[in-house]
Amino acid sequence: MRRNPAEVIVEFLSFSSDSCHGANEQQKFSVREWERALKWLDDSGLAFYFLQKLKNTSLIDTVPTRVTSRLERNFQANKLRVDDMAHRFGLINHKFNQAGVRYAALKGVSIVPQFCPDATLRHQADFDYLVADQSLSAARQVLVEAGYIPTASHSSQEFGFVMAGTEEPSRTAEQYSARAPHAVELHLDPWDSSQNRLPLMPKQFSLQRTTTREWNGLTFPALTDDDAFLLQVLHACKHLFTYWIRMSSLFEIGYFLNQRASDASLWNRIEERVGNNVILREFVVVITELVAKLFGSPLPPLVGAWSATIRPAARVWIDRYARRWVFGELPVYEFCLFPPAKLVLFLHQQYEYACAQNHVIRNRMMNFPRLSAMASSVRNSPSLALNPAWWKRHLLIRRSLFHTLAALRYVCEIPRWRWLNRASIRSAALDLQFNRDRH
Repeated sequence: MRRNPAEVIVEFLSFSSDSCHGANEQQKFSVREWERALKWLDDSGLAFYFLQKLKNTSLIDTVPTRVTSRLERNFQANKLRVDDMAHRFGLINHKFNQAGVRYAALKGVSIVPQFCPDATLRHQADFDYLVADQSLSAARQVLVEAGYIPTASHSSQEFGFVMAGTEEPSRTAEQYSARAPHAVELHLDPWDSSQNRLPLMPKQFSLQRTTTREWNGLTFPALTDDDAFLLQVLHACKHLFTYWIRMSSLFEIGYFLNQRASDASLWNRIEERVGNNVILREFVVVITELVAKLFGSPLPPLVGAWSATIRPAARVWIDRYARRWVFGELPVYEFCLFPPAKLVLFLHQQYEYACAQNHVIRNRMMNFPRLSAMASSVRNSPSLALNPAWWKRHLLIRRSLFHTLAALRYVCEIPRWRWLNRASIRSAALDLQFNRDRH
C-alpha cells in the first residue's frame, strides 16, 4: 500500500541510523504529490528541516529541481525574516529591561540550539514571554508603546498582541516574508486549565528558575533545559487537545531527545521537577512515545519506567490511535470525509476535570473554538460582519463541516474504542495471573 507524502517525509527525517529511510519513495512522487507535499511541509513547519536533511545526506539531486528551488527560495526569505525578528526581539527585551519587567523568553529562539540547531530552520510567527504577575501591566504598556495592538483574550493567563497594520498572508509561502505579521504573547502561566478544559495542574514554571541564554548577540533570561523540555511537552499536549499539532514541534522534541536521552543528570532533574504530578508524568510519556514512533528518537530510561505505570486507556490511545491521528489532514486546508482529529477526545477524557464526563465530552465534541473567537470579534467590531475578505479568511463553512464530520467519526469509533480497552484489561489480567503462577 502506497503511503501519503507526509508519512514518507517523516520517515526520511527519522533520527534512526539509516539516513535514507523514505528516500526511494520520494523519487516516485508524482507532480501532484510533490505539490501536496510542499504545502504540507509549510503547514507542518518541517520545510527547512527537510531541505537540510536533503543536503546533509547528499540526496538533494533526487528531488525535482522545482521542489528544491521553491524550498531554497523560501529558506532565503526566512533567513531575512529571522534577522528582522531578532531585531524586534532585542528591542522588546531592551524595553522590558528598561521598564523593570520580570520576564523569561519562551520557545522561539530560546530553544536554540537545544531543540533546533539553527534558528533559520524554524518559522517563527510570534514571541512568547513568561511574565511575573506584578509586571503584566508594565509589559503590556511597553508593547502598546512599541506599536502592538492587544487582541481579544479568552484567557486570564495569556494576553496577545499584534503589530498594527499587518494582515494575514494570502499564500502559505508568504509566511516566510519579513513583512508577514507576527504576534507577542504574554503568559502568566503557559498552561491555562480554563482553556479547552485542559486538566488542572499547579503552576509549573517560575521566574525563580531561569537561566541566561545568548543568541545572535542577544542576552536574555529563559527557562532551564529541564523546564524547557517540560514546556515543550505541555505545549504539544495543548495543541493535541485542540485537534491538531505542528509536526515541527514533535520533531524538535525528537532532536532534543536524540541529543540528551542519555544525559542522566538532566533526567534526574526532570524526575525531581515532575515529582508526584501524575498527569505531567503521563504527558511526558504520551508525547515522547509519539515522537519516538514518528522520528525514531531514543527514549531515556526514566520515560520507560514511567511508561509502565501509565493508565491503560492512555496506553491504548498511544498504541492504536496516536500515529493515525497525527497524520490526519489539517482541517483548515484539506477536505477529508471523516477526519480523525476528534479521536484525541478518547485520550483527553482520561485527564478531564472531575465532572460529568458525558456532558464534558459532548461539549468538547461540538466545541468550535475558532467559531467562538469569530463571534467575539464580531461583537467587538460589528463592521467585520460586512467584510467579505474576513469571512473568506476564516473559512467558516469548511471549518463547520470539519467539526461535524470529525464528531461523526468520533461517535462511530466509540464501540471499537471500548472493545480495545476491554481487550487491554483482559490481557493485563492474564499477564498478572501468569506472573503470579510463575512465582
